[in-house]
Amino acid sequence: MQKNCRFVDIEKNYKKKTMKIAIQLGLAVVAVVLAYFIYAGIQNKIIFQEKAQARREVVQDRLMHVVAAQKTFKSERGRYSANFDELLNFLHNDSLTVIKAIGNVPDSLTEAQAVEQGIVIRDTALVPARTTFPESFEVDSLRFIPFSDGNEFKMKAGVIEKNKVNVNVFEASAKLEDVFNGLKTKNENIDLEDKIKVGSMTEPITTGNW
Repeated sequence: MQKNCRFVDIEKNYKKKTMKIAIQLGLAVVAVVLAYFIYAGIQNKIIFQEKAQARREVVQDRLMHVVAAQKTFKSERGRYSANFDELLNFLHNDSLTVIKAIGNVPDSLTEAQAVEQGIVIRDTALVPARTTFPESFEVDSLRFIPFSDGNEFKMKAGVIEKNKVNVNVFEASAKLEDVFNGLKTKNENIDLEDKIKVGSMTEPITTGNW
C-alpha cells in the first residue's frame, strides 16, 4: 500500500514538473515571438523612415527645378506661370534675352566703365530657354510628382500686396498621400493631407517648407 502511495506521489510530482517545464517553455516561446514582433516593428519603422526621407528628397529636388523654371519664366514675362502647360511650352519653345560682354575688361576698370569707354561692347542675343538649364533638367517630367503614378503638382500663381507694393507669387505643392504612394503609412502617425511645397500665395518667397 505504501509503495502504491509513493508511486502515486512520484507520478504527481512528475506531472507537476512536466507541467511547469511546459509552462516555462510556452512562456519562453511567447517571449521570443513578442521580441520578434517588437524587433520587426522597429525595423519596419526604420525602413519606412528611410524610404520616406529618400522620397521627400527626390520630391524636394523636383520642386526646386520648378522654382528654377518659374524664375526663368518671370525674368522674361514679369510674372510667374499659374500652370504647367504654359510653363513647359515656354521652356520648350520660347527664348531668353541674354546680354553678353564682348571684349576684355582691364583690371583697373569695372565692366560698366569699360563699356562706357568703348573697350567692351554689350551684345543682346536670344537663346532657347531650354538651353539655359543643364542636360539633367528633365523638362517633361517637371509637372509630375515622383512615386505618385503620374499625379501632378498643384500649382497656382498671382499677385499679392506686400508693404503697399504688388508682388508676384506662386506656389507648387504635393500631398504626402502622393509622395508616399505605395508605402504602409497606417501606423506612422502621418497626416497624408500635409504638403511638401515651394513658394507661397501669401508671402513673396520661393523657398520650400522643409
